[in-house]
Amino acid sequence: MATAKPIVFVVDDDVSVRESLELLIQNEGWQPKMFASAQEFLDCSRALVPNCLLLDISLPGLNGLDLQKRIAVERTDLPIIFITGSGDVPKTVQAMKAGAVEFLTKPFNDEVLLTAIRQALERSRLALAEEAETQELRDRYASLTRREREVMTLVVSGLLNKQIGGELGISEITVKAHRGQVMQKMRANSVADLVKMAERLHHSAAIKDNVRLEERTRIAQELHDTLLQTFLSASMQLGVAVDAVPEESPVKPRLDRVLQIMNRGIEEGRSTIQGLRSSDSSTRDLVIALSGIEQELSCRPDIDFRVSVAGRQQPLNPLIQQEIYRIGREALLNAFCHSRAKRVEFELEYTDRELHMRVRDDGIGIDPQVLHNGREGHWGLAGMRERAERIGGLLKISSSPRNGTEVRLSIPGGIAFHFSASENSA
Repeated sequence: MATAKPIVFVVDDDVSVRESLELLIQNEGWQPKMFASAQEFLDCSRALVPNCLLLDISLPGLNGLDLQKRIAVERTDLPIIFITGSGDVPKTVQAMKAGAVEFLTKPFNDEVLLTAIRQALERSRLALAEEAETQELRDRYASLTRREREVMTLVVSGLLNKQIGGELGISEITVKAHRGQVMQKMRANSVADLVKMAERLHHSAAIKDNVRLEERTRIAQELHDTLLQTFLSASMQLGVAVDAVPEESPVKPRLDRVLQIMNRGIEEGRSTIQGLRSSDSSTRDLVIALSGIEQELSCRPDIDFRVSVAGRQQPLNPLIQQEIYRIGREALLNAFCHSRAKRVEFELEYTDRELHMRVRDDGIGIDPQVLHNGREGHWGLAGMRERAERIGGLLKISSSPRNGTEVRLSIPGGIAFHFSASENSA
């Protein structure tokens, strides 16, 4: 079976440059793909063979440095070689700091460019191979049952079988059976191998979280600069128009209601944007971070918001803490913004075996159909369930018009808690 040709992408708005580079690339036996703008390149599908990008730094619309920011974090298999018509030292430094492998000034020597491309393609080949190995590792981990994942987490934390049994409430013999399944499914020859695999999985998850945060930040900025600003402008214009309507006019109450809805939508929009950009869950105390949502939303002063912590607080796994924060934030947003509640309670309970988080309100409840199927165009409930499943937690949501809504998240201690070396050896 013939090996697929490496791909060399070229993004340059100068047609003569594209044509000359296309011929040069073809003569080397590589596959050229040419684009006149950054957006055209973004619209193409990702290559699954070694590839690199020749990128003009001065492009109309989205320029080369901006495109680099969009793809550098999530496309580590795509080395970037910048080409420019003028030597710009600050831009060169910026591009190289952001991960560019080379920065060439036109006109450049063909052999210099070809050498840079060869090095970039080799770098891409190694990155693709590493990504394939990591994906295989993820697939093995996905084949573990929930209990096997709990056992694996405690094994790599350094706990003995007896300690793991006590932590999970199962016998030592059962622990040995689960441990054997973990070793077999993960294809680990020793505990040391398993520890290395766990570290690699955590590193991969951390990179994915960074990519998601980068993308959320970009989306939040675009939403703020476009949609939210448009709503703010429209709200201000409507407010001026409503003030000019006589008090006795029959349409004034209806216009006032429209203005109230718009203002509430703006506040919810601000809160959503803040949530998209926030990374507080990994750097701040979970209780403090979630308690601050009331002030962030500027909630009605008549809402009785109560926060409680039960049990001995323990440090949380940073990646797990981030997901808990997102679930808790969404539950509190629903309680404060949609439930019409007079009382909202947030509770975090630490036990020896589990971490529990509860958000309760005495509001109007959630429509049963919405609770089961979600609301079209909204991903809050579905997102909470997906996050809970992803971290091995159990999410239960109960709701009724008489009793309000309760969101309860339970996570095994072996997954939630971050054990220190001293605790592991105890």
